[in-house]
Amino acid sequence: MPSTPAAPTSEPPEDGTDDPCERVRRILTRAGFDTASQWGDGLRVWTAPEGVMVGWVAREVLRPTVQVHGHKEDLSRFTSLAGLHKALQTALAVILREAGLDVATRGNHLVAVWPGTAPSAGDEADA
Repeated sequence: MPSTPAAPTSEPPEDGTDDPCERVRRILTRAGFDTASQWGDGLRVWTAPEGVMVGWVAREVLRPTVQVHGHKEDLSRFTSLAGLHKALQTALAVILREAGLDVATRGNHLVAVWPGTAPSAGDEADA
């Protein structure tokens, strides 16, 4: 039977830093995702009062397609991709939960917290 890769863990990092945002970035990197800051394009990871926020913005990723097949005004319409966002959000939530974090949705983003630290009120994700 083939072995499955070990799930990323939320163990403290070897370098001694305990920044929650960096810990989430490392978990996602080990799972094969590149991350950006809150203001970058692609998979964003940033710290917020309720926990570590994770979200995806496709704007720059899809800009070449829009430039060929659409107009700049169409950018938000072409990059909304609700189904793709939901699929990615579900995958990210599974990865973070397998690493030992509690995960909830906040609008179009995930908020990840370590057990024992409660996020602010909002809807829990089964993302």
